Amino acid sequence: MKHITSTAVAAGARGICAESVEQSLPGMGSISQQPVFRPVLRREIMAAVNTCSRDLGLRQGAVVVLDALLSCLPCQGADGREAPVAPSTLLTVYASNETLCFRAKGLTDRQLRRHLETLENAGLLRRRDSANGKRFPVMQHGKPIGAFGLDLSPLFTRADELLALALRRREEAEELRGIRAQILRLRAACANLRLDDAHAAFVDGLRNLVRRTTLTLVEARAALAQLTAVLSRDTARPVPETVASAAPTSTTPTEVEIPLAEPDAEPVEERAVEPAFAAIAVCNAPALQPLETDKTPASDGQDVRHIEQDSHTKKRETGEGTAACWSDLTEVSAFHAEPKNAREATIIAFEFGRMLRISRDLLANAATRLGLWELLRLEDRMAREIGSILNPDAYLRKAEDWRHRLTADKPEAKALQRRSADNRIQIVVDGNPV
Repeated sequence: MKHITSTAVAAGARGICAESVEQSLPGMGSISQQPVFRPVLRREIMAAVNTCSRDLGLRQGAVVVLDALLSCLPCQGADGREAPVAPSTLLTVYASNETLCFRAKGLTDRQLRRHLETLENAGLLRRRDSANGKRFPVMQHGKPIGAFGLDLSPLFTRADELLALALRRREEAEELRGIRAQILRLRAACANLRLDDAHAAFVDGLRNLVRRTTLTLVEARAALAQLTAVLSRDTARPVPETVASAAPTSTTPTEVEIPLAEPDAEPVEERAVEPAFAAIAVCNAPALQPLETDKTPASDGQDVRHIEQDSHTKKRETGEGTAACWSDLTEVSAFHAEPKNAREATIIAFEFGRMLRISRDLLANAATRLGLWELLRLEDRMAREIGSILNPDAYLRKAEDWRHRLTADKPEAKALQRRSADNRIQIVVDGNPV
């Protein structure tokens, strides 16, 4: 028997029946008819759309639906990792509405249809409906070569455009963030100026302006330029001189300098203070007198204070002045004269501690936790035993920790006293050595 092998056309079949399945189904999304574009990751294109969603006219729901559509693309490589979307990837999504609603954070069918229409109007989606409106793939040799459904080819065709637009929007957002900070800074500076009604209303409205989410870079630049012009006007007058003359009496940590321990240094009155010690001195400085105004407060100037009852069992701190006990500091008083105020005592504690080779940070911490007078007494004791102290920082740190433990837990004072005898450290509790 002789077998004859021939094509369908040679056998007499009609040409339309011999065409491929892809050509026999017009209107479907096929791989061979997809546009050519640069391969891009789904995360990159999704981040770009999310950044410039306002330019595309998309709301958050439409962006979520687009993310659900991108999650249906076959982008898994042979090694299990995500591969970039290429022109050889089938870009037509044929998932059902139920699947898309589940991946879109539980949207309803009505919401899904509305967001799909929004994406289609934005030019990011093309519908490829079948005759009955169903979505399904077209298979050949066990692989999908096309599908009826939602085609994402328009999105990836504009991938480079969207990525460039998103990059520009991020740069503008960073610049806008800096301009907002400058506007708020200059607006705070305007509080010390006396402006007319028009300029005062403009400065007050800047707070709402910088909070607007729709604020553009052009508007922010114009507002900054106008605010700069307001500050530089000759009509703006500073506040009365009473406040300006009273301001230098207070010392802020940002205006002081770190003193250097030198043998032939300047007098104590003319030196600056370490920032950490300056904060301690400020607490003891007299407060500024308030300005006299015509308005009376809500309490009409009458303060109601709680009267504390006398109690013999309550522990009270003894406030000893530096002048009364300065002679007890034999080592410190040999180098420094008796201070007149807390500021001079702070400078002495800092300089004497630096002479004992104690770090500045540790001195600041000890002054805050122990107090200025306890720190001076501890430095005086360290100066008397300087020959047996190998590490002054460790000595002060240990003494500081034990001082707080003794204060917090009185029953353990005797046990800690025996341990301190071995380490040659004396701790002072309530003015008495332990």
